[in-house]
Amino acid sequence: MSALIMVVLSYGLYLLAATVCVLSLVALAELVIPGYSPKVLRVALSKVLNIILEHRFPIQTADGLHSIPSCPYQWPNGQGDDGKFLSGIENSARWRAKHGSVYRIWSGMHPEVVLTEPGQLSAVFKDSDKHTKAPANNSGAYMDRLLGKCVGLISGQEWRRVRGVVEGPFGFHPASSPSSSKGIERIVARHFEELARTGRLRNGLIHPAEDLKMLPFWVVCEALYGRLPDGLVRELNSMAPLREGLFRHVMQGGLARFGWAAWLPMAANAEMDEFQRRWTAFNEAAYEFAKAQQQQPSNSSPHDEHPPIVDMVDKMRAGHITQEHLLQTLDESLYANLDVTTGSLSWNLVFLAANRDVQVRLRAELQAVSDQSPQSKEAYLRSDATLLHACVLESSRLKPLAAFSVPQAAPSARTVEGYVVPARTSFVVDSYAINIHSDTWTPDNAAYRPERFLGKGGGGSELRYKFWRFGFGPRQCMGKYLADNIIRRTLAHVVLGFELGWADEGEDWSRARDMWITHPDFCIRCTKSTQERMTAETGAGPHT
Repeated sequence: MSALIMVVLSYGLYLLAATVCVLSLVALAELVIPGYSPKVLRVALSKVLNIILEHRFPIQTADGLHSIPSCPYQWPNGQGDDGKFLSGIENSARWRAKHGSVYRIWSGMHPEVVLTEPGQLSAVFKDSDKHTKAPANNSGAYMDRLLGKCVGLISGQEWRRVRGVVEGPFGFHPASSPSSSKGIERIVARHFEELARTGRLRNGLIHPAEDLKMLPFWVVCEALYGRLPDGLVRELNSMAPLREGLFRHVMQGGLARFGWAAWLPMAANAEMDEFQRRWTAFNEAAYEFAKAQQQQPSNSSPHDEHPPIVDMVDKMRAGHITQEHLLQTLDESLYANLDVTTGSLSWNLVFLAANRDVQVRLRAELQAVSDQSPQSKEAYLRSDATLLHACVLESSRLKPLAAFSVPQAAPSARTVEGYVVPARTSFVVDSYAINIHSDTWTPDNAAYRPERFLGKGGGGSELRYKFWRFGFGPRQCMGKYLADNIIRRTLAHVVLGFELGWADEGEDWSRARDMWITHPDFCIRCTKSTQERMTAETGAGPHT
């Protein structure tokens, strides 16, 4: 009898070992050539790993009788950045309908609990100042190499130390100062002049995302470095496609998620090495140029007398932060957040084109304050109690920049809808559920009605936990003041100078599917306004 048992055990161990070997080969094959293995083996691998992960990261009710609803893990990304960002809008509705108001997804092998209701947010984010950001956004080793040490993805004392060095040009007063505002208006005017000479604007059309893509980039660039010489400007331009390619590798996940893949002869690794080499060289050259500019205080740029890059590099060399901290934060500010401000700006133009009545009222408001005095216009652009600001907020409500927020973890366990979520488990916010589908916005949740924000303090404390834009507490986006100033002044320039309309009445508001930030992917009509045409014909403006 004992011999029979030994034979059975031997065969069992043999089968187990064979299964592990087969699934390991399937896992490796999927990393190297996605979709190469038979579907039945891919499904089996994912199911086995799902069982292991649910056992490793249990989230249950207090009595232990029920587990939190979960999206099944899929090798190798889980739901991953593709599921959260590239397909996030569709998945937001799909996952919520299937799993309810709170559920779990997987980013790689990291669990993330999705929150969809304001009450859940208040319970989780009440101490958001103590939360920690997920390492490298739970996006894997390639993301860690690219941005793992940037100010937006680190926590605790490390975050405080780095932010203290780099936040200078992004604070409220520097970002909204008269010199900064004049610099923004100059760059906006120059950008539209260039579009009118060489772009679609010559034919009365504008692609909001493509045509405005580099506008915020150059504003932030000047805020950090001052005005750069042509050679460095060309280098920044030429690095942009390379940098976009790196983020596509992050979004795709797979092999790039694993640290050991950095040693493989992959195109992704060669591109990373090239970008980091050129990015380091660019910043060294920009620093040396900015140091020289300090000796020329007659320059007209608001930042040329003392470009922030000088202080940042000096403090890095003094040991306050590492080179990795600085270079990755500068990358985050310029390249990584390029899509963020562009997305917010571009949808504003789309909504104004689609809602001519709002556009007409906004133009009347802007024209009225412009006719009064430059001071009146400036006060209007700074105010949060205006139709302009309400339009910005309403566009952000209806078109959140991303379907899901950056994951962050609370320091202690949280009970959400009866489920006890262990400490240091990441939470993400479903921005479409909060901003559109919540009862806060009934009865016209999906309607574009900027007036809903008038009288609400600019979307401040009254809407806390009910409206997701820059996050909550001290970990809100560092660049929010500069981003708002860019958006307001660009919209003012467009609305006063142009009339927006629909180029194709059959347009279905398609979006760019390869972008992690939601961008419109179509053209709208953009023709010179009547006032602008009269000014051009007479050669005189309203104040001349």
